[in-house]
Amino acid sequence: MLVYKFGGFPPPLGITYVVDEISAVLGLLTTFSLTLSVTYGSWILEPDSRYLFYSAAFLLVAGSTSLFYTADIFNLYVSAELTSISSYVLASFYRSRGASIRAASFYSLTASLVLSLLLLSTFILYGSYGTLNMADLALKSRDPSSWVPYTGSVFGDIVLASKVSLAIIAWVMMFKSAIMPNHFWLPGVYSEAPTPAVALFTTSADIIGVYGLARLLVTVFGVNTVFSEFREILMNVLLVTAATSATVSAVLVTLQRSVRKVVAYSTIAQFSLALVGISIGNPEGVAGAVLHLVANGLGDALVLYSAGLAAVTCGRSLTCLSYLRRYRVAYIALITGFLNLFGIIPLLPGFWSKAILTLAVIRAGMPAGAALVLAVSGLCAVGYFRAVASSLKSTSEVVRREGYRGNTLVPTVVLLVLLATTMALGVLLLVSGSARSFVVEGIGSSIANYERYIRLVLGV
Repeated sequence: MLVYKFGGFPPPLGITYVVDEISAVLGLLTTFSLTLSVTYGSWILEPDSRYLFYSAAFLLVAGSTSLFYTADIFNLYVSAELTSISSYVLASFYRSRGASIRAASFYSLTASLVLSLLLLSTFILYGSYGTLNMADLALKSRDPSSWVPYTGSVFGDIVLASKVSLAIIAWVMMFKSAIMPNHFWLPGVYSEAPTPAVALFTTSADIIGVYGLARLLVTVFGVNTVFSEFREILMNVLLVTAATSATVSAVLVTLQRSVRKVVAYSTIAQFSLALVGISIGNPEGVAGAVLHLVANGLGDALVLYSAGLAAVTCGRSLTCLSYLRRYRVAYIALITGFLNLFGIIPLLPGFWSKAILTLAVIRAGMPAGAALVLAVSGLCAVGYFRAVASSLKSTSEVVRREGYRGNTLVPTVVLLVLLATTMALGVLLLVSGSARSFVVEGIGSSIANYERYIRLVLGV
């Protein structure tokens, strides 16, 4: 674990960044996705509008990585605002399209209202704890009599303040990761934003909700707090909500007729499964959730970037995927991406994330959770296989934007890098016990080890 003190101010006086196993993995995923997104954008976007995409994409990743690393709840709010502002820009990138403006406007208005609730929760916590440093909050929520330099002891009723704040934060984070019923904005945004922006969303801005719940409900306000009974109730509510969201969104995957909508509802289902792992609260559940976010991001990117070739040639309907048979790398990437999201082949990381999630629910004494993972995977697979079957059909669609067909070097390179990364991660997890141990023990156990977090940040 690395601890960086901005301006040299000792925590909890100043802003502190903490890079541990979970934040390092997600930070790497986000920056890797930024590189591919910017590269792909240089091919698919019009030259006179690329500057706007590049600016918004870098701001999005800056906010996301800041949120992963920060050890201050107010800074977490600021980082969430940064990701949201840049998301609004990317969602409305095609300003000449009415549907794009509608989707972006709906998202921006609702997100602004929801994030104001996150700011309210920080006020409530600060008014009772006298601090917003996560390590300080973790210490005082377990021992209210603790005294910390610069912030002293608690100021008010931390039990009531924590209950109200955690309920608000849970609702906000469910919105940020589009967990039903807070999913209403995601299908529209995914349908109208540029292809590289959507691929970036699934690995940065849209995973911060699941990460935020893991950090706040497992590390900061985890076990042994003075309001542990309420936390247990909240975790059970989140578990039921996530299970319902995963099931309903998986059913909706089977009904879609465009690649973007398949990816949108599939993403909601996969994020919901990740939240199931977080809600269980054991190290395997958290580890499986984090690996599932990584696997889903890689799978979505493979599908989106390969489908982008079909989109510029024909359109976004499933029947246009048949054009990918002309591009061998893109076609292989499409099938690999769907197989990774399905999670049935041990050579791909999607298999291992779902295997660890299944192990987690079984160890938690919830065998029905294993049935949930299998059922959601099977339902989503119906939509995936329909897309693959559509690619095998002939199409009479009018070919558009012919000029792109002879210049596919950039998307081909991006897809080859993605294929190599996805396969390498899957093979590494298959053959290396130390890699699997890092996921379960390194990531899962580290985020639950609040004592280490407090000791390294505060030095107590």
